[in-house]
Amino acid sequence: MSPRPERPRSIHTADGGVVLDINRGRMFSMNASGSLIFRLLERELTDDEIVSEIIKQFDIPGDVARADLADFRRSLHDYALLTRRESSVPE
Repeated sequence: MSPRPERPRSIHTADGGVVLDINRGRMFSMNASGSLIFRLLERELTDDEIVSEIIKQFDIPGDVARADLADFRRSLHDYALLTRRESSVPE
């Protein structure tokens, strides 16, 4: 049986965050909004809860927050940094 891959590790500050993909030896930096979205995805919040938090934190319209979430999730999915549940990317 092969060892189970390690989940990416992350660290976050007020200015953004960094995700370390231990298995592939890669590092990804995020701005403040990306860092917030990543942390909320890790907590397995619903899209509506995440969008609500983005609106509250960054004072942006709901449609912009929803588009930002979809774009960021798609980027994380492309880099294989999400679990199966987190990676449900809308078409």
